[in-house]
Amino acid sequence: MSEPNHAIEIVDIGWLKEYEANAKKHPDDEVAKLATSIEKFGWTAPIIVWKDGTIIAGHGRRKAALRLGLKKVPVIVRRDLTKAQADALRLADNRVAGTQYDQAAIQIELQRLADELDGSFELSDMGFTDKELDFSLGDLDEISDDLFVDDISGAVETQKEENKAKVEAVDDTAAPVGDALGFKRVTIEESRKLKGLMAQIETRSGKSGVQALIHVLSAAVEDK
Repeated sequence: MSEPNHAIEIVDIGWLKEYEANAKKHPDDEVAKLATSIEKFGWTAPIIVWKDGTIIAGHGRRKAALRLGLKKVPVIVRRDLTKAQADALRLADNRVAGTQYDQAAIQIELQRLADELDGSFELSDMGFTDKELDFSLGDLDEISDDLFVDDISGAVETQKEENKAKVEAVDDTAAPVGDALGFKRVTIEESRKLKGLMAQIETRSGKSGVQALIHVLSAAVEDK
């Protein structure tokens, strides 16, 4: 079996297309860091696209290139994949992209680079915030506990709000009635009876549709 050609090509950035259902999000601060990295170090990884220009991996890099005003970008075109395979690769790439790091190793590297860099670029150009640099370059014995308390408490509150918003969004999503009731089909006779009962429930409760059904079922459960 011959190996597919995965050579890097230089293409017009306008040819690239975002995948609308891409699972990985790229907030503005992340795009800004990517843009700084590309500007300082050049392209360390090409954008991976399908044969029609739809991005498989590298949505953030494309946004960063647009921010920098680049007209051409390096890509690898996966002409060997079907659309389904390209979609699967995109999802797998998003899934396995790790976010766990060895903080001790990062600290050692930053301390070494702080001594060895010749001023051609700053440590902040690598995407680290001032607080992260203060932590990594400072004496751990002299770092205030407030650094951890503020960061952790703020992160916890942010996570709570994000989780609450996600739950509310899911709760408002439409779902098949059969999933809630536990059965998906009824006979014609049962359907007529259900319609008659629903009409009576709506009249007596003053509610309509599923709210009327929930009302009468809740009342029945409470009576027991």
